[in-house]
Amino acid sequence: MQSKRTAPFVFALACFAATTALAADQSPVVITVGSATMTAADVSRRLAALPAYQAARYGSTPEEIKKRFVDEVLVPEMLYGEEGLKKKLDQSPELKDKTRQALREAIDRNLREETLQKQPITQDELKKYFDENKARFETPKRIRVWRIQVADEATAKDIIAKAKGTDGIKQWSEAAREKSLDKATSQRSGDLGFVRADGSTDVPRVQVDPSVFAAAEKVGDGTLVAQPLHEGDRWSVLWRRGSIEASKRTLEDEGASIRQMLERRRIDAARQELMTRLRKDAVTDFHPELLSNIDASAFGSPRRENSRELRDAGVRRFRRDGGSIKAPKTGAADKDQPETEEPPQ
Repeated sequence: MQSKRTAPFVFALACFAATTALAADQSPVVITVGSATMTAADVSRRLAALPAYQAARYGSTPEEIKKRFVDEVLVPEMLYGEEGLKKKLDQSPELKDKTRQALREAIDRNLREETLQKQPITQDELKKYFDENKARFETPKRIRVWRIQVADEATAKDIIAKAKGTDGIKQWSEAAREKSLDKATSQRSGDLGFVRADGSTDVPRVQVDPSVFAAAEKVGDGTLVAQPLHEGDRWSVLWRRGSIEASKRTLEDEGASIRQMLERRRIDAARQELMTRLRKDAVTDFHPELLSNIDASAFGSPRRENSRELRDAGVRRFRRDGGSIKAPKTGAADKDQPETEEPPQ
């Protein structure tokens, strides 16, 4: 926060900057160093970009700040620049690389500003995207379900009776490992993950009958379903472990993230269009076959972060339901984990 002492001087500097900017066309030269010049408008622009706490370092009045800033910052900057030109440092490969990078960034900033100024995202576009992608913004109710599947009703009822005891979790886990016919979940206590009303789950490629959700919905969180569920030729024992209520986001809730995404798409399209035109107009000589003469080993080996490295670093990825998935102990399961979609939920 700027102090009361510096605020008037910063305001005065800003006024000076604005006044000088209006007269930029006829702005007088303030500094000449060798072949380089700096006008009052240039000085004004540099002063306007100076934070208040830095301006206070150069003096206690606007006039003192201007004079010392020019003398201690701008003049040395220009002297170094002229000396660098005399030594032809501008011809060095490193500086040429930095110059190209600076120009590329300047062009990209200009492209972003012009694109969004000429083609701003409208409210109609926001609404159109929201209406066409409502499924992304509406999350249905989900119930965490453990399920053990057996071949007959008697065995299913016996599992329910034992799971109601004081060591119910232990009895359940043993029954899942030893008796469940669903071998995909038997080693994790029959955990189906979060089940939706249509039978889909948050585990890829795991789909259950919608009757599983319907039966679990009739009891509270942490409650065993009292009666086995008959699924085809199997009997299922269900334990509702938790739930996440449905959520529905509005256009007002998601407007900012949708706008950001649509702006990014628009800018990306403008970049691609510019690059296509520039390639067509300016690339006149390109010999990719000569790249074979470059020794790739000079760049070193790319670092690969396998899942073990990610686990050791404590990296977590986040599910759409707000939970987190720690990096697996082996590298095999990564491809099966759910990924987030944009815009964020």
